[in-house]
Amino acid sequence: MAHWGVVEELHDRPQPVAHSGGTREEARRRLYETACTHRFTGGLMQRRREAYRVDDDAYYVEIKGGPGTHHLRYSLAERVRSTDGP
Repeated sequence: MAHWGVVEELHDRPQPVAHSGGTREEARRRLYETACTHRFTGGLMQRRREAYRVDDDAYYVEIKGGPGTHHLRYSLAERVRSTDGP
């Protein structure tokens, strides 16, 4: 079984925000859910969220609220190696 991660990118600083196992299609559903609902931790009071699919494995998200607007990218990443075992 493959292991997947959802990566949030803000200002070219990627960080993992979700993990899952399963098929690519299951991971893509998790990516979509995360892009639409993930609580951004940048201190922004969200008023509006717009999500755009870039391709099957990435979404562009614009979060509007006080004190401004943030532009994020959520991408699907497949784990290809781990030193912690399977």
